[in-house]
Amino acid sequence: MSAKSGPAIPKVKGGGYKPQSSSNVLTYILVTVGVIAVAALVIGGVVLSANRSSDPGLDPNGTVTAGNTDLTVGAAAAPVTIDIFEDAMCPACGNFEKTQGASVADAVRGGKLRVRYHMLNFLNDASPSRDYSTRAGAAMQCVAGEKNQDVFLKFHSLLFENQPVEGGSTDHTNEDLAKLAREAGANDSTQRCIATGAQVQAAAQAAQQSMNQLSKAVGGQVSTPSVLLEGKKVDVSNPNWLADILKDAK
Repeated sequence: MSAKSGPAIPKVKGGGYKPQSSSNVLTYILVTVGVIAVAALVIGGVVLSANRSSDPGLDPNGTVTAGNTDLTVGAAAAPVTIDIFEDAMCPACGNFEKTQGASVADAVRGGKLRVRYHMLNFLNDASPSRDYSTRAGAAMQCVAGEKNQDVFLKFHSLLFENQPVEGGSTDHTNEDLAKLAREAGANDSTQRCIATGAQVQAAAQAAQQSMNQLSKAVGGQVSTPSVLLEGKKVDVSNPNWLADILKDAK
């Protein structure tokens, strides 16, 4: 099977889906060729981490929590919650951050929006290290552990501002990612977490679960970046998509 506009997607061992590399493709599309059984996965599922067994809740002023598939920022009382699915190597995601990131962050900081970020890793093989997408997701998990919304949003922005070229000759080491975190204001403990790759395994598991979760939500056709509102895909090609959903929530 293939997507409406994109290369055919081969099924890979382990149930994952690997897109054929193409530096000219702006949106990466994966097509599920079998039914994926996803047990007990819902958008914004139960909050779990290596050091938590229950959801500690969000500070009314906004903080960061790590879920089984997502990293959540924004006030608990925010009138709108969306899910954003990205891959750190995806050029379209980089463009999305460039054009939409500031508006999303402003809405979060203004208490209007709560965002659950899901970091996918299907473009690992498009990086020289063959695991950059996973390591970038792990770095975001480390930063999320600091529970500082401002630092998290700054790091997320820096991650895409300094995005490696898909299919290029270099990407970022864990030490490089730790330096970006320091630039965002992360503390020494967070920087060590990134440099040592402490969350790599957890990030790989979260990426696979998020892939399955998004596939189920969109009927098997997965693309990045994707935004879901109440489990439905948002047309982000509409430049007013965010303003529209915030307006409708009033």
